[in-house]
Amino acid sequence: MTTQQQNAGESLVAIREVRDRILLIGPVLPYRGGIAQHTTMLHRALREQTECLTISFSRQYPHWLFPGKSDKDENLAGHSEEGVEYLIDSINPLSWARAVKRVREFAPRMVLLPWWHVYWAPCFAWICKQLKKDGIEIVFLCHNAVEHENAQWKSLVGNFVLSNADRFVVHTSVDKKNLIQHFPDTPVDIHPLPVFDHFPQPKFELPRRAGLELLFFGFIRPYKGLDVLLEAMTLLKNNDVFLSIVGEFWNDENETLKYIADHEIADKIEIVARYVPDDEAAAYFSRCDLVVLPYHSATGSAVIPLAYHYGKPVIATRVGGLPDVIEDGVTGTLIDPGSSTKLAKTIKDALSGINPYSADAIKSFKSRLTWSGLVKVILEK
Repeated sequence: MTTQQQNAGESLVAIREVRDRILLIGPVLPYRGGIAQHTTMLHRALREQTECLTISFSRQYPHWLFPGKSDKDENLAGHSEEGVEYLIDSINPLSWARAVKRVREFAPRMVLLPWWHVYWAPCFAWICKQLKKDGIEIVFLCHNAVEHENAQWKSLVGNFVLSNADRFVVHTSVDKKNLIQHFPDTPVDIHPLPVFDHFPQPKFELPRRAGLELLFFGFIRPYKGLDVLLEAMTLLKNNDVFLSIVGEFWNDENETLKYIADHEIADKIEIVARYVPDDEAAAYFSRCDLVVLPYHSATGSAVIPLAYHYGKPVIATRVGGLPDVIEDGVTGTLIDPGSSTKLAKTIKDALSGINPYSADAIKSFKSRLTWSGLVKVILEK
């Protein structure tokens, strides 16, 4: 080590000792989606308890890779989150170098990175390699330790990136188990996914169409089991039940439309095949009686704490980390995946009042899913 490098290292240590500094890297508003919502809320909570700088993206995904109209919320055009610098272009390595330079100027004790998709492997791996030279603690907050549509090459690349971690933070027991299997010597801390309590209360009411209103919400991807829910709705076509499907399709929606037409259940289903802003989402959650997550596979889901935010029970499959945040028969019902018959029966039971979910229990459960609690876990040294 040269004298200049030694002096630089001592300067970094001196700056860090003035006050604990945390640097967060990830998408924040106005970017869309659950990861951006999560990173934004985490950024705000960190700023309340420590000195935090967040580096976000000048460009997150190239347009051809993102299936929706845009990866930014058009209702937040021009929004710039306080304490955030939008520096990283995911496909421009020069911007990665500028981000590392900014990290070194800020001199944090810890750099916290969300991990959710192998697309970020080149960028995050390179940044981590540079920062480890400075002795900065690298913490990965893993939303998906194993991707939903996984493949062997994704696992290999993902593990290469995650091998840079000094510590992991996760929201589900299944993610903790997966990480311990691959990185037995790296500490893994767990805290349930907090409630997205920044979502507004509804400003308008949507008309009810049935005795039991169901909601399937969020990006529509194959692993989320909409096919099973549609089969269940076919079995329930003579019952007083209505389903709202609200979210963008990541695959061709024509297959869904064809199924609905072929099975003559169009009068039981509304499809809002687009991203909806927070105010509109609030109205859909307010109207529904149950939020349904018939996932084939999962680690966790931001939809469940969002449902709790609006005081709504959930029906979900017993997969991944979903059971971690559902008190069966109290805040929701857990069923086995892949069975439209069991799903239809559970919905029918809810219609008849056999499963009297507890609003007080949902409120109590929600009170334990806090951002300050997550920050406490992250900041523990």
